[in-house]
Amino acid sequence: MSKDDEKIVFKGQTEHVVKVIVIGDPAVGKTSLLRRYASSKFKEQYLPTVGVNIVKEQIILEDQGEEILINLMLWDIAGQPQFYMLHKPYFNGADGTLMVFDITRSSTFSNVNNWWNTCVKYGLSGIPRMIIGNKIDLKGERKITGPHAQHLSEKLNAPYFETSAKEGENVKKVFQKIAELVYYSKTRK
Repeated sequence: MSKDDEKIVFKGQTEHVVKVIVIGDPAVGKTSLLRRYASSKFKEQYLPTVGVNIVKEQIILEDQGEEILINLMLWDIAGQPQFYMLHKPYFNGADGTLMVFDITRSSTFSNVNNWWNTCVKYGLSGIPRMIIGNKIDLKGERKITGPHAQHLSEKLNAPYFETSAKEGENVKKVFQKIAELVYYSKTRK
């Protein structure tokens, strides 16, 4: 897609199409976050994503009195190692990334660094990014504390949010924030 295709102007409204990749280890809740955001639903059973699942959602931002329509193309990328060879084409052209971990599983938190290194390897070091600690509804099982996550947030220059796909807590806020970060990164250069 050329830069001209990314921006379509209508009466008093500008439309942008942005690609956001949602990455992280298997079973951290990437698909559940997208399902909660797009349809306000949650499924208990775990069904791994095979390859990639793409969800399109619209967000309206206000910028200096103008309505900005953001078409978020959310790429839910499988976290299983057997799909790693497919990552390069899936990561290609990403405008932003959400790196998701499960607050009850320390290994998924440690692997956020690996996921970010993969982004860097594929030339995405300059894109807006966020770290998402999911499953905060499992309070008694928490392994990752806020200060640990904040430290990683500062290290990777990525805002940190905690969510519950099950209860819907902070889910809309996360997608609103990534849309804003991507929009402002493209328009404030």
